[in-house]
Amino acid sequence: MLSKNVIKFIGFLATGIGIGATLLSDWADEKKMEETITEKVNNALSEHLDENEEEEEDEDEDNKES
Repeated sequence: MLSKNVIKFIGFLATGIGIGATLLSDWADEKKMEETITEKVNNALSEHLDENEEEEEDEDEDNKES
């Protein structure tokens, strides 16, 4: 039979592994969220810049016609 100290050690070890796995999972989720946010921000900025370029081109064409 396992002694009380060995059982306690196994319990603490399992708890430590559980905490480590939780922290690692949270870190991975955070990195994935950062990647998603960065991608969406870049897409939004790109669309905004494209719209501004189109507006400037339209204004240039209007100015040329005048």
